Amino acid sequence: MTLHRRPRARVATALATAALLACADAAATAAVRYASFRSPSLGRQVSYAVDVPPAYDGNDRRYGVVYALHGLFESHTFWERRGLAAALARMRETGGGDFLVVAVDGGRSFFVNVPVGAYEDLVTKDLIAHVESTYRVAPGRSHRALLGVSMGGYAALRIAFKDPALFAAVATHSAMLIEQVPTPEQGAGRWHMDAFHAVFGDPIDAALWAENDPLAWARTADPKTAPALSFDCGAQDRYGFAAGHRELDRILSGRGVAHRFELPPGDHGYEYVRARIETSLGFLGRALH
Repeated sequence: MTLHRRPRARVATALATAALLACADAAATAAVRYASFRSPSLGRQVSYAVDVPPAYDGNDRRYGVVYALHGLFESHTFWERRGLAAALARMRETGGGDFLVVAVDGGRSFFVNVPVGAYEDLVTKDLIAHVESTYRVAPGRSHRALLGVSMGGYAALRIAFKDPALFAAVATHSAMLIEQVPTPEQGAGRWHMDAFHAVFGDPIDAALWAENDPLAWARTADPKTAPALSFDCGAQDRYGFAAGHRELDRILSGRGVAHRFELPPGDHGYEYVRARIETSLGFLGRALH
């Protein structure tokens, strides 16, 4: 009889786990809303997603906001489509994640200000102003945090050091940290080089690249004004971003800037991000007042 009960128990456990995950996915879908607004910096409508806490519509309190920047070849839909909204929904079931998450469509812009568009201003000026005037959120630095993945991590770290008065905390996963101007020989494939050329020129404008390099901006970081920082990267990152993370850790340590840095086993991709996202969202949530 025991031999028959064990498989049934395993099946029951598997079904229960699947049901819980399905509930989390359903809760995430219910929480995520899609909208657009006119960006003065780009002169056009821009789409975004907003993930609201379960109690948002049932009270009049003002919430903190985590702004989420997506990776290359992604859009604002990454938050839900890549399973990150489901992770937040699971956190909310146990009392965490009591803030809004807003993800904006930055295309393949690297979220920089260049002739093709002022995408950094889209985030730091337009989006914040729109969210704080449209949603029931608390304004000001102490109520804002920034999250970035890959290309979005590159932008989030640059913004953290370039304009530290904007966000109370910044967290990134697998940020695009490249110590030199990228070339195909460095592991930046043809399709990535096309994306770099579309923004930074062909050949890449070395001065423009340097102006937007998070590592260069990190060398100016002030320990008295820097936001709370958390960044991690898979040790086996296929694009070699782990080296840039080690360099960022070295720079910040040398300047006395407090930060949280991890280099766990893992490659580049959303399997890695999903395994880490609850940790970073918890870090950001604790920084929001």
